Amino acid sequence: MKRVKTFQYLLTTLSVIGWSLAIYALLVFDKARPDTAVGFLQSHGAAVQIEWDPGLTVLLADIIWWCALISFVNLGFNYYIAKHSQLGWWVNIPLLFVSSLSAGLYIRFVV
Repeated sequence: MKRVKTFQYLLTTLSVIGWSLAIYALLVFDKARPDTAVGFLQSHGAAVQIEWDPGLTVLLADIIWWCALISFVNLGFNYYIAKHSQLGWWVNIPLLFVSSLSAGLYIRFVV
């Protein structure tokens, strides 16, 4: 039982670290790239960010990929625990993995 408790603490710690990185990535995302659909936004009177910092875009990509890696490791631990104990699945881990993986692929291939 002590081993399951240790894995539960590990899952909790990895989840908190992963979600903290995701929130930090949202803060960095503000200045990381220009707004899309500039003509549409300007025609409706919205404020548009034209300048952007390529260094922050690289930082954003690194944060997103670290978030995906942490959530992937966490997903592996969660799978192991769900198979060998009564703890069950944590829904936030696959959610974080899918969202960080899709954001990482979007930054890599679209931005």
